[in-house]
Amino acid sequence: MACLNGEKCDFSSLSSSLPVIDSRRLLSGDDGETVKIIGDECPFERVLPVPVYARGTLNPVFDPVLLDSTNSGYDPIWDSIREEAKLEAEKEPVLSSFLYTSILSHDCLEQALSFVLANRLQNPTLLATQLMDIFFNVLIHDRGIQSSIRLDVQAFKDKDPACLSYSSAILHLKGYLALQAYRVSHKLWKQGRQLLALALQSRVSEVFGIDIHPAARIGKGILLDHGTGVVIGETAVIGDRVSILHGVTLGGTGKEAGDRHPNIGDDALLGACVTILGNIKIGAGAMVAAGSLVLKDVPWHSMVAGNPAKLIGFVDEQDPSLTMEHDAAREFFGNVIVAYRETITNGSSVSGVTEKEERI
Repeated sequence: MACLNGEKCDFSSLSSSLPVIDSRRLLSGDDGETVKIIGDECPFERVLPVPVYARGTLNPVFDPVLLDSTNSGYDPIWDSIREEAKLEAEKEPVLSSFLYTSILSHDCLEQALSFVLANRLQNPTLLATQLMDIFFNVLIHDRGIQSSIRLDVQAFKDKDPACLSYSSAILHLKGYLALQAYRVSHKLWKQGRQLLALALQSRVSEVFGIDIHPAARIGKGILLDHGTGVVIGETAVIGDRVSILHGVTLGGTGKEAGDRHPNIGDDALLGACVTILGNIKIGAGAMVAAGSLVLKDVPWHSMVAGNPAKLIGFVDEQDPSLTMEHDAAREFFGNVIVAYRETITNGSSVSGVTEKEERI
């Protein structure tokens, strides 16, 4: 590996402070393909997914940043992160040590992300070296998470204008970091290591202010914009390419066990401070306006707003999670007037549901 000035450096002193992981064996990937592991370096052949979303269209496109590069071993996102870090180190010398230890000293995105998460979440009883060992071992053995961490960072870069670069997402954006910590804790939960998974959930909640139960199921290409105050319950299900703004609650109602949290469809947009309670479904491509309280199912590609939320129309955009327009104020009040007139005229609701359903 090269130093910032391009010359060869001796990193033996640094490697002694990192956890030693013996990975000299063969692994079988999720698709049955054998992946060779050699030593302590990032082992997997770079199997990156073709992205399933693109700006303004639901059709899959070949994005050079996420292009499957099994044969070449080329990882465009990681290469971009390293190049960004080098440029930033030159522009801000005071950050050169931070950028070197967080990004440039690592061989792959999984290792760098493990290092960043471990150092952000450590405390006197959960040491950084222990946490890095946990994160790294999960990441290098799970091809699904390897795909997710790249699609997630691409979603942040595409959808959040405040995300200046890929490297800024993995270094500074707590929504991204909390989401990846959840992915590790979810894997631990499925392995029967519930206590450790809950310990990670607790630390993420303390450090980032984002509370995601490790048993929740969350898809790929997710944006947690800002993330502060987001609460996602145990049996919640979130599809792919969903955008979630700060203050969103996916909560249960009552004390019943079983499936008691919302199910969010692909490509949905949940605006700031939205609350969705109970085992209800938010349809694919739906948009829930900021500040709404949702207590019943939302049709796909529809727009709801209010407290309680009512159907006020249908989304023109194919994918509202990409447009990030969740301010329904003007349209909402216009539709309230229309709904009121229609109710007086024929007793029907603008949402198209029965009066009995409106009272639920």
